[in-house]
Amino acid sequence: MICCVLLASGFGRRFGSNKLLYEVGGKPMAAHALELVKELSTRTAAGHEIRAVVVSQYPEIEAQAERMGMQAVHNPDAAEGIAASVRYGTRAAGDAEWIAFFMADQPDLRADTVREFLCAAVRSGQPMASVMSQGEPGSPTLFHQKFRAELLGLTGDTGGRKIMKRCPEQVFWFEIPESERRDIDERPRPNPVDKSADFG
Repeated sequence: MICCVLLASGFGRRFGSNKLLYEVGGKPMAAHALELVKELSTRTAAGHEIRAVVVSQYPEIEAQAERMGMQAVHNPDAAEGIAASVRYGTRAAGDAEWIAFFMADQPDLRADTVREFLCAAVRSGQPMASVMSQGEPGSPTLFHQKFRAELLGLTGDTGGRKIMKRCPEQVFWFEIPESERRDIDERPRPNPVDKSADFG
């Protein structure tokens, strides 16, 4: 089993508002990520079934995840930083052999690309993996169950990449297009009106 954990608890401080509800392509930014992990959960990768978990502090996102048939996990500790989301997601993953972490601000990331990454990573023989583009690391990342305790031990605004930096020889790297790796951290300009969207 591969558990795909969507981390959707960010505050969007650099963005200036809740960027996950900001309209991108006619729908909330988070909707793209929800659709991605939902689509992945209907497939397999390297012989493994895929399950989707969504971790968020936002009721709109949690409700939409549940409407789509995915497990929603509330994160009351979002103010701590990304580590809280990682811990909640890791606990929800249970005894899944692999845990993949996704960010909710990559609207151009494609399910086919992610499935290729997961298949290549599992078959690589390495216990950790990350996408990259032009030498820059990105999301998603993948961890074997052997790192569960370390993932649960993360604190503050530190994610699983801290573990990768400690054990770089155990990381498999997978190249993806830069357009898919790109995340949205700042509000597009010009934009005189805050365009937010709902999940309809």
